[in-house]
Amino acid sequence: METLYTVMAFITVSVAAILIPRMMIDWQRCREFLRDSDGEALRRFVAEQRQWIVRHGMCAAGAIGMVAVVTCTPGMAAYERLAGVMTAYGMMTLTFMFIESLLAQRAESLLQARPASVEQAREFGN
Repeated sequence: METLYTVMAFITVSVAAILIPRMMIDWQRCREFLRDSDGEALRRFVAEQRQWIVRHGMCAAGAIGMVAVVTCTPGMAAYERLAGVMTAYGMMTLTFMFIESLLAQRAESLLQARPASVEQAREFGN
């Protein structure tokens, strides 16, 4: 039981240590794409962010499901500490999902606010 708690705590800390810098780098990539007026790269970036939102949502749902199993199943009282760590992991992934959705929304709104290029305007007229 102690081993499962330790492993889950390690996973929680590791995920946070990996994803926080990745999100900061993603924000810099978004700013770079905007500075270079690279609309296609910005569209790919928004699609990547949406994939991360789904991943975080699935991890949070899995953690919440495991907490429900541990807390509602008779005889699982010994795993209460594990349920606490899984709750923290679920909340952390929900927070990451929220941050990723804000970043995707910001990138998409900036993408839509960009003025259309001359080539796009000509294509629209034909």
